[in-house]
Amino acid sequence: MCLFQNEEQLMSMTTKKQERESADGISIKGTREGLVVTIGGGKWSELMNELTRHLRDKTSFFGGAQAILDAGPRELVIEDLIQIRELFSANRMEMCGVRTTAPQTLEAAAALEIPVKTVKDYAVRSIPESHLDQQTEEALFLKRTIRSGQVVQHPGHITIIGDVNPGAEVVAGGDIIIWGKLRGTVHAGARGDNSAVVSALFFAPTQLRIGNHIARSPEGEERNAVVPEIARVDKNGIVVEPWNASKQ
Repeated sequence: MCLFQNEEQLMSMTTKKQERESADGISIKGTREGLVVTIGGGKWSELMNELTRHLRDKTSFFGGAQAILDAGPRELVIEDLIQIRELFSANRMEMCGVRTTAPQTLEAAAALEIPVKTVKDYAVRSIPESHLDQQTEEALFLKRTIRSGQVVQHPGHITIIGDVNPGAEVVAGGDIIIWGKLRGTVHAGARGDNSAVVSALFFAPTQLRIGNHIARSPEGEERNAVVPEIARVDKNGIVVEPWNASKQ
C-alpha cells in the first residue's frame, strides 16, 4: 500500500481543494505571508457584501494584519482593486499583494503599484503541461515603468513600453521585450526554454536569466550602448548582440 505521495500529486490535491473552496464566495485564511483573502465566483456586489460582513464581524481579529488578495482567474479592473483596498483599510488591514492568473488583474495591480506576490505559483509553476503552448501564446503588454520592488510575472511573452528600474524583476515563460531601459532583473523562458530571448533599447540588467542559463552585469561597469540589443543562448551560454530586426 502506498502511504506517500510525490510533490506533484500533493500540489494537485491542494490546488483542487483550493479551487473547490474558492469557487464561490469569500475565503479568509491565515498563512506565513499573512492573511489570504480569496475571491470566488458570483456577482461582484454580493461578494463585496460578503467580504464586508466577514471583516466587520472579525475586525478585532483581523485588525492590523497584512492581507494578500487572491483573485485567481477573475478579471479585475483598477476600480475593483481600489474598492477592496479601501475596504481593507476601513477594517485596519493593509493590502500587501495580489495573486492572479488574469493579465488584466495583473496590469491593474501594477498600475496601482500593488505587488503581485505569487503570480509565478499560479501562472508558471501550476499551468498544466497540456495547456503550456496555449498559455504561452498569450502575451502580456504593459505601458509603464516597473519600479524597484515591483515584480511582473507571466506564463507567456511580456512586452513593456517603459523602463525596468534597478530592484525590479520581470519573469516570463516566453520572450521579454522592453521598449526602454533595462536595469533590473529579468528571466525569460522561466520554464526552462533556452530558445527565449530578452531585448531592450538600453541593455544593462542587474541579472539576466534565459531558461537554465544565468549571467550578471560586471560590477561597476557602465554600458554606453546606443543601439537596441538582444540576448539569446548559444553553445557558449548567454550572448548579447545588437538587435537587428532584419536578422531575427
